Parts: sequence; structure tokens; C-alpha cells
Amino acid sequence: MVVTRYFVGSDAGMSGADPECRIRLRGPWPESQVRRTRVHDRSALLLGECLATTDELREALSHDGPLHEVADRTAVLSGSYCAVVTHGPETVVATDLAGLHRVWYRSSAEGVEFASTPLALVSDSVRGLDVDSLAARLFCPDFHTGLPGASLYKGLIEVPPDRLLVMKGGRARLGPRSVRRSRTSLQEGAHALREALDTGVRARVTGVPKATADLSGGMDSSTLALLAARYREGRLPALTYTDPLAANDDDLAYAALLVDREPDLEQILVEGDVESLPFTGMDGVPLTDHPSLDTVIFARDRARLRPAYGSSVHLAGDGGDVVLGAPLTYLTTLVRPGTLRRFVRETRGWARLRHRPVHRVMRSAWAASRTSYPGTLLALAARLETGWSYSARENHPRVERNIAWIHLGQAARWGTRTARAAVAARLRHVAGNLDDTDGDDAHTLRMIRRHTADTRLFVDIAARLGVRVSAPFFDNQVVAACLAVPSAERVSVFQAKPLLKAAFAAHLPAEVYERRTKGDYGTCEYHGIRRNAARLRNLLGESRLADLGILQPSLVLAELERAISGGYAAMAGIVDVVSAEVWLRKLEDGPALPSEHALVLTGDR
Repeated sequence: MVVTRYFVGSDAGMSGADPECRIRLRGPWPESQVRRTRVHDRSALLLGECLATTDELREALSHDGPLHEVADRTAVLSGSYCAVVTHGPETVVATDLAGLHRVWYRSSAEGVEFASTPLALVSDSVRGLDVDSLAARLFCPDFHTGLPGASLYKGLIEVPPDRLLVMKGGRARLGPRSVRRSRTSLQEGAHALREALDTGVRARVTGVPKATADLSGGMDSSTLALLAARYREGRLPALTYTDPLAANDDDLAYAALLVDREPDLEQILVEGDVESLPFTGMDGVPLTDHPSLDTVIFARDRARLRPAYGSSVHLAGDGGDVVLGAPLTYLTTLVRPGTLRRFVRETRGWARLRHRPVHRVMRSAWAASRTSYPGTLLALAARLETGWSYSARENHPRVERNIAWIHLGQAARWGTRTARAAVAARLRHVAGNLDDTDGDDAHTLRMIRRHTADTRLFVDIAARLGVRVSAPFFDNQVVAACLAVPSAERVSVFQAKPLLKAAFAAHLPAEVYERRTKGDYGTCEYHGIRRNAARLRNLLGESRLADLGILQPSLVLAELERAISGGYAAMAGIVDVVSAEVWLRKLEDGPALPSEHALVLTGDR
């Protein structure tokens, strides 16, 4: 039986104990995802895809400094993984920079327990649910977990990527991580990105029995597939998903062009049909730590990943959009002397691309440059408490609305007064406790960590389907290389992903980096809603979110009917709500984390 990979650990003040003695690994962990290193009386357990050499690990562990600095250095080497570092009675846990490998913990009189999934630490998931946290995730998805330590479960604390879990003597605290940000030019960043991605792909596919990769025709997956093909003997199976119901599915043409240019790629076409439409077969999705957006597209995931079943690693381009780019708040950095001409060019470019009045885009960018993240949180809190009259016109995309430090989700308009007030109070609390979280770089990092949270759940679901998905764009060195380049240099309306083009255009087919379009599968959502209308009406008609006092079901059902009839609906909000409804029903069945296949690591293993 294949189960979710997770680990459970504890710290009860056992002086001199190794982390291996405290951690139980459950599920089929590949050997490549479990590494142990010791330097004198310091030991490290690395869980995930640690691509660093033994010498690099030993050097990090040999750092002359307190243990939290040692753990921080150990956790940010090549790859994406969680590091558990122990020295005498003290243990420090550090996650990767992007936050793909999360950790939760709880303290009691017996000591501290920590795990890579909160479900391993809760006995009654439904009663242990923090309703206000769930409402915050629905009403303000960009907010994510909010304050450091916030969690969707009562009594559990989530370790944010910018914090360390420090345990000693049976007690735990969250400590800060050192910020080591550097600034480089686009060309220097491109060189670092090329080295990091090449290393990440090579280390994953070299020598493994079977490797596969996505080949959507987009820049990100195409780059990974072409790199992987160079390090494989024989042709690399590359999966291209296409759907005849998509409005603008030119992915297939771009993918075919690359296959013609690269003989080491073996393209496998996966054609969607009515059985893989969104909102189909959602009851089959496995229970995940939190509501997953992949719930709605579970049938599609299952179909497109089927050819990768049994592969040692399947490369996915997830993360490329957020790591290589930046939110539209990058425009705020141009509102200053010396860059005003570019500000005008960029805002005009976005206005023309999205068919919006130029003055509105400029005004929004200028207004955002005069606000801050904490200030925006306070403004959203006020809006939640005041409420607003709903108009279907709000569903239409407006580029100027996206020039903001944080947004309310579409589901917020359907919230109860009590739930909106609770989320507003949380936003105000966060705004009053923020430190060093302002600016476009901080905004980019928040977006990266939000997307890694979604990718983490997708990786979990894929593992249940028998596919080991790897996302190299979230590797430590890739994230560091991209963020070292100022946002205004790594993004432009006139060039898609200039940093990726600068890194690989001279090394891979130039056509990869000239594409200006993306496949649009939005129409598939409407087809899927109509086909699954009865199931969705039943799901929302017996709303668990309504039972928890979060949503007004009549408002959600009205929006669903608008979508069923083909009207322009708040689709993102519907997806958020439906995913949460399915997830809550899964919770009622219990967090089925089996005790079978438990692997106790001891010092003599």
C-alpha cells in the first residue's frame, strides 16, 4: 500500500540523543530523500531532495557558531529539503527557502512533537479545526497562514519558512532565520539560475531507472524537459496534456516544435475528454493537510500523470511563474526619478495588453507605491467589516486590481458577518506585528510561499497516484538566484520571463523563449460545472462551511447557478469553496495516516 510520506519527531529533553532516534519515517521514502551526516558531535537528518555534496554538508555543519546558524546554513544548500540538526540536548529544524517542506509542532508537559503533516499530530481533525483560520484562507488566500506560527489546527503551530524551530529541554520556540540577500545584475543572475537549474535537473535524472517530464509547451516545463533529455540515455518521455475544449490551447503546437528540434524527447500526448473535466471525480481525491485546489482538477491530474506512473522522478515546471517573475507591484519600484520613463512604458504596455484605460493602470500603480503591506491589511479588514454590495461586473478581470500588496478572495463576498469580523480582527493583529515585510521583494517571496503550499499538496496527491513529482524551480539555489535580481529587471510586459531567456536562450532552442501566450483552460471549468451541476448543487446545498458559520450558502449557490448558465462567474471563489467543502468531508472520515510501514531510524541503521 502506498501512503503519504511524512515524518513524526519529538524532543523530550533527551540529552545527547540523535535526531534519528526521535524521528519515525512513514511511507515509502526513497533512499535519495533521506540523508544523514555527522561532524563530531553534531548530526543532521535531511529529508527531501538534498542535492548538496557530502563536503558541502560537512562544511555547513562545521560552522563555528550557534546551532540555529548551523541549521540555517545546512538547510539552504542545493535542492529542496527539511533539515533536522542536533547538538547535545538542542535540536533545530529548518525548512527550505520556498517553504515546500513544511513542519508543524505542538508542546505539552511530555515535550515537543513535530511532523511534516499536521494530520499526524491531531487525533480529531474536525474538532481540532481552527474555524477562523479556515475562514482567513478562504477570504484572503494571499494572507496564507498570517502570523508566524498560525495553523489551521488548534494547538498546532506551523513553522514558517522564515523561522526556525528550536527545541531544547522539552521546550520549543520559533527563532528568526538570517537574511542573506544580495543584489546582482540580470546577466549574473541568469548565470546563477542556469547553474542551479542544470544542477537540480542533472542530479535528479542521472542514473535513475525511469525519468519523465511535463512538456506543456510553456517556457518552464520545456526548459526542464530539454535539460533532462541531455542527461538520460535513450529518449525521455515528455507528457503533453491537451484539451479540445480549451479556448486557446496552443500548447500542443509549441510542444511539437520542441520535439522536432530535440530527438532525445519522446512526446506522449494525453488528450482530455469529458471524464477529465474540472469538478469531475472529486470524491476520489485523497485527504491532504489543507484544502487543495487540485481537488477540482483531480480527474485531469490523474489522466495527465498516468503515463508517468512508476517513474523514479517526474519533473514539473510548477513554480516557474512566481520564481522567475514578480507581482505587478514591481511597477511601484519605477515610481521614482530616473525610472519614470520606464514606468510609463510598462504601465502603457499592461494597459494595452489587457485592454484597459492607461490612466487607470497608472493610477493604481502610483497608489500602491504610496501604501504598504500592513496598510493594505488594515484596509482589507475595514472592507470585511463594512461589507460591500456585489455586482457581477466584479468578476471580470481588471489588471489594475492586481497592482496591490494583497487581495481579498472572491469567497469573502459570501462570508457571514461573524466570519468576516473574525478574519478582519486577524488581519489587524497581523498588521500590528509585522517586521521587515514591506516592498516588492517581500511580496514576491509571499507569493512564492503561497504557491509552494499549493504545489506541496499536488506533490502529495501525485504520490498517492504513484508518481513522484519534483519541482526544481523551487530549489533553494534557484529561488536565491532569481530573488538576487531586482524585480524590475526580471519582469517586463514586453518580454516573457527575461531572466529565463537570458539564462538559456543561447543553450536551448530559441523558440522556447519567444512564446508570448499561455494555454487557456478557463472554458473547461464552465463545461465541467455544467456537467457536474447536480453534484455541485448537492455539495453546496449541504454546506459544511455554512454549518461552521463561515459562508452564506444562498450566495454561493446563486454564483454557482450563474456559472452553470454560462454567465461570467467568480470561478476562483467557487473553486476555493468547493475544494474546502470536499476537504471537510474527507476530514470527517478521519485523517487516515496508517501506522503501517513505519520506519524507526536508529543510530546503527
